[in-house]
Amino acid sequence: MRKILFIITMLSLGIAIYGQNYNASNSLSRVALVSYYMDENGYYKKKENVNLQVVSTVSSTYGYDKKSHELYVETDKANCIVTVNDDFHKILKKSKSIPQLKSEELAAKANAVNQELAEKFERLNVARQKHIADSIERVRQDSVRKAREDSIRVAQAKEKLDNYVANHKWFLIPTSKKIKPYCAFCEKSIEVDTLNILAIKNDSIFWDDSEWGYLFNLYDHIHAAKIPESLKSDYAYNYHCTAFADTIQAKSANFSTNVARVLNAKAFLEYIAELRKDAPNGFFIDWGWDNEYSSLSFNFEYMNTNSKTIKYIEVFFVVLNDVGDVRKTGYFKGTGPVEEWQSGSWSWDHSSYYVAGDATKMNISKVIITYTNGAKVTIPKNKLKFN
Repeated sequence: MRKILFIITMLSLGIAIYGQNYNASNSLSRVALVSYYMDENGYYKKKENVNLQVVSTVSSTYGYDKKSHELYVETDKANCIVTVNDDFHKILKKSKSIPQLKSEELAAKANAVNQELAEKFERLNVARQKHIADSIERVRQDSVRKAREDSIRVAQAKEKLDNYVANHKWFLIPTSKKIKPYCAFCEKSIEVDTLNILAIKNDSIFWDDSEWGYLFNLYDHIHAAKIPESLKSDYAYNYHCTAFADTIQAKSANFSTNVARVLNAKAFLEYIAELRKDAPNGFFIDWGWDNEYSSLSFNFEYMNTNSKTIKYIEVFFVVLNDVGDVRKTGYFKGTGPVEEWQSGSWSWDHSSYYVAGDATKMNISKVIITYTNGAKVTIPKNKLKFN
């Protein structure tokens, strides 16, 4: 029976030694001569003579003092003295595996263990310091690299923008797709590929365009529209506005819808003046003839550019064949009134004029206009104007 109890006791001792756990059930006190803990910065700090509730993770048991019942053990982070109870003492004093040392020897051995732990954690702290320094250097290098890359990107973007400005006009905005802004002046949607802008202001865009008038006269016309969503999201449009932001802002400062209306009126009046200069007594908008069944048919539309109202208009003609022989002469008389900047249309499906079958060409030789005030004007062939 005593042999069984001894075996159980030895097993208990094994658990205590090799199970690496000392607590109140098998020891009277537990003191760490030195112990190390990690602070918030990851460095190990030392504490001395610390009372412990438990000693665990024992890595070695390097001595026992039979006189004081003190067992010297080392853990991964501490050098400890465990004062064992009587049961353990009875076993430990007979142990062959644990060195039985005197106080002086144990003190020397403990100092050596303390030194080993100090050197171990000094190495760990040096490694930690290096790790932090390396991390800081990596962050610094990353920051420098990022700053350099950002600087390169900014320089490249600026170079691209400068090249764009150098090779483009501020007022010519390209669009990558057709847009159809609704012009408030024209009261219709207008399809454009390139905007010849005058201003961008208050979410509206103003652009210039050329309109074809009568007698092949061109005149400027300004359109005004709310910026379409399709244009707001267009890359080419936004890039252009960014490149020329200062110029567009300066040019748009004094621009408005009223200014656009005034400029449109001025351009139209200049067009009217040029039209009156080209054709002071009017012009043909359209005319045509036919000789089906040898009877002449004739039609024309005439625009009055004179301030006087047309009462009668007589259109004289010559019908020729292919070799220039005159086949018929005569005139058609239209009755007004046709006021200034109004047009009149007349047609004769079948007239009293008959021509030979070889008639192929008609020329208008002159026009005589009689105004309501009795004045007359004759417009010779070389002065006639046709749209």
